[in-house]
Amino acid sequence: MAEVKLKDIAAALGVSVVTVSNALSGKPGVSETLREEILGKAREIGYNCSRYDKQQEVRIGVLVSEKYVTVGASFYWEMYQHVAYAVSKRKSATMIEILESGEDEKSLPKMIGERNSDGILVIGWMSHDYIRMLLENIHVPIVLLDFQYPDLPCDAVITANYIGGYKITRYLLERGHRRIGFVGTVRANENIMDRYFGYRKGMAEYGISLRQDWILEDRDIETGGLLHIELPEELPDAFVCNADLSAGLLYDALQEKGLRVPEDVSVIGFDNYLHGHKFAGELTTYNVDMKRMAEKAVKILFDKIGGNEKRYGVHTVDSVIVERSSVKSV
Repeated sequence: MAEVKLKDIAAALGVSVVTVSNALSGKPGVSETLREEILGKAREIGYNCSRYDKQQEVRIGVLVSEKYVTVGASFYWEMYQHVAYAVSKRKSATMIEILESGEDEKSLPKMIGERNSDGILVIGWMSHDYIRMLLENIHVPIVLLDFQYPDLPCDAVITANYIGGYKITRYLLERGHRRIGFVGTVRANENIMDRYFGYRKGMAEYGISLRQDWILEDRDIETGGLLHIELPEELPDAFVCNADLSAGLLYDALQEKGLRVPEDVSVIGFDNYLHGHKFAGELTTYNVDMKRMAEKAVKILFDKIGGNEKRYGVHTVDSVIVERSSVKSV
């Protein structure tokens, strides 16, 4: 006999799968009358409700590559803290595994081999082949956070890379800048590429041609390691930076040449995270809303652990520009 699924209960009662999931897991938004009806129908047709009885014992495994985290502060350490807090509010726990060589060796994470996780959340870009291997070999739900692969059947939550890149470019344009460069190795990953095309859209709207010598690389395309910013002979009046870390590197390179921000060159970033750099308090930047992203990713993962088979696709979280003093009006 085929296993009874949430959709079978939903079809029998004429309600949505989400309503059934919320009712069984005790979430708000479902009347007590309907909740009792759904519970009764679930028992009647033989649905296994035990997973909901263990709702407070859910264990979320978090995978992150070693290259993204260090001892101390980093963007993805903070992202993980938001995830851990969102999970703790659901009376559950996280465990983090930092992948040192597993991604390259195509080996399964230890937390999977030991069957310690009810669901997996992957933070930060990992290779297409590695994510595909996880999907083919892991039989618990997986959600990607801050990156995506549209061709893989895996839900993801990302920041609004394209829109954010467009917004920060328009910010410069609306303040009179026309000679605008871009800092970022465009082919390094999809997030940078989307931010670059947001920059291109803003420039195209104003009929401004791009100069290739003003597209500066900031990281090694193979390793992802940051590079020293090589300034062109002729500088633009402003730079769009794909990340605040890159904006910090650009600021250092400009300082070495005796140039000032924003008096000589305006600079705008992306992330609202530049820990421990003297430029952090001056940098105007697009804010990545890590709290909302983490909460959304955790919600999707818990829904899937609870039996909701819905495919959410890619959920984009937009945000705002945080204004400081690194951009001048022309």
